[in-house]
Amino acid sequence: MLSTANINNPSLTNQLSAISSKQFTGSLNVVASSIDKWSLYFFRGRIVWGDSGQYSRRQLRQHIIRYQIKINPINLDCFQINNNHNCWIYQLLCSLLQEQQITREQFDKIVKSIILEVLFDILQQENQRQISYKIEPNIEQNILNWPRALIDTKSILKKAVKNWRNWSNSGLKNLSPNFGIVLSQPEQFQKQISPTLYTKLGKLINSKRSLRDIASKIKSDQFRLAKFLLPHIQKGLIKLTKLPDIPVMFPHLQKTNLQLYKQTELHQEKRSQPLIACIDDSLIVCHQMKQIVTANSFDFVGINSSLKAIITLIERKPDLIFLDLIMPIANGYEICAQIRRISTLKETPVIILTSSNRLIDRVRATMVGCSDYLVKPIREKQVLEIVNKYVTSSSYLPQKPMSDTLALQFS
Repeated sequence: MLSTANINNPSLTNQLSAISSKQFTGSLNVVASSIDKWSLYFFRGRIVWGDSGQYSRRQLRQHIIRYQIKINPINLDCFQINNNHNCWIYQLLCSLLQEQQITREQFDKIVKSIILEVLFDILQQENQRQISYKIEPNIEQNILNWPRALIDTKSILKKAVKNWRNWSNSGLKNLSPNFGIVLSQPEQFQKQISPTLYTKLGKLINSKRSLRDIASKIKSDQFRLAKFLLPHIQKGLIKLTKLPDIPVMFPHLQKTNLQLYKQTELHQEKRSQPLIACIDDSLIVCHQMKQIVTANSFDFVGINSSLKAIITLIERKPDLIFLDLIMPIANGYEICAQIRRISTLKETPVIILTSSNRLIDRVRATMVGCSDYLVKPIREKQVLEIVNKYVTSSSYLPQKPMSDTLALQFS
């Protein structure tokens, strides 16, 4: 059995070497201080994810900028409101991949890059202070039950160690890439660099951005940027400062989203309208469905766990159920068959949600008792047509559909 106690020298390198050789599944929680904490997740010895809790939202923004990813705000709202667990960014990336809003290549690059950054930060802190390691085996989280990325632990650690050595040997040992940089003598700094470069860097340096933020913005490597700035830091032209995480990803949408959640809770209390349920492990799909349904004056319940689906359905007794076909642990066919065996639910319309439009899937879904089929990605028009067909008359539906939300890109 793997435990911190079995490792004589509790360094990151020794911890990860033991985890890899023992094919460990679980998490490694790393603590340097009350603020500096990280979590690493493993599946059979391979690293799945690394979380930097102190800078998680800032880190996500950096990679969205670096890889020029456009995310529809509707797909991020549910995560930025409910991001109180270590794996929320990984869960968001998995959902974006599932909904084909990012490619597999983008997903792999972002996951590997974030893990490398987390390993680098741990190595840097390990060099400066005492760090504690706590192993948590067999944790029950979707990230380990259904991992999307399985990265060779020893290989990525080797790369992180190389990055740290290059950083340290270049005189950057005490400079954290998470530090913010501020011009203390802007006129002197301006004289020492080209006008073009000053125009490019000047505003960014004084904008509460970290070194990693700026590197992402100008599409540069953080190592090269840090080496360029080091002489100016040593001369006192630039000062380093600690930065907090950014509060929310889309601040201008926060008020609207919180109002939407409150309105939904009010609808559920009153239950004056038909209740629509959506069972999907993707938070994005549930949130999209929620916005469509609640905006059209229906009540809504989202269920992200296939294990909790039947219990929640029995408690809430919805009038219509949207059910994802592909989910971990129990798939849509199995859940639909269970629904049809429950007397209070056997007549409830069940609509299968799937990215596949194969005839064999339709036949199998019909055999287990589904009522209809809806191909992803979901669209408001198709959802309302289903609701109109199975739940209510067209008089309940609005004359005009919601306007499509434009995809936003970070500036």
